[in-house]
Amino acid sequence: MRPAECVFCAIVSGAATPGVVAYRDSDTAVFPSLHQRALNRGHMLVVPVAHVSNIYDVDRALGGSLIATVADVARALKRVWHADGVSVRQNNDAAGGQDVFHVHFHVVPRFANDGFELGGDRFPFGAIEVTLQERIAQAVRLREALAGT
Repeated sequence: MRPAECVFCAIVSGAATPGVVAYRDSDTAVFPSLHQRALNRGHMLVVPVAHVSNIYDVDRALGGSLIATVADVARALKRVWHADGVSVRQNNDAAGGQDVFHVHFHVVPRFANDGFELGGDRFPFGAIEVTLQERIAQAVRLREALAGT
């Protein structure tokens, strides 16, 4: 059962920000992060479709689906955004940097000398809010890339 206030549940269901879901299957969904660094555009979030608060509540079956989707998204981001690499990050609890309490993986296209650092208290560091229009365009781009794999 999802909490009424869970923004990720609202995105996955289509109730919030229609058009941003780039991929969805029975277990997982993918959409662009609201906050992205200027040099790391295309930053995606991979989430379970069902509301799961944190990694401690992910069972083996869901974990396998999540990691398979993360790997698919990483390959697609690297190819489509011409990235030099990809970073994957997952945070739990407020002390661990989690600020949306629906388990999610950050999949970020990386570039040589992009200045992106994984240290510090908050993620993503130095990020700006990306417009809905840009996130929809990123979702379309990723959706097309995933369809071609």
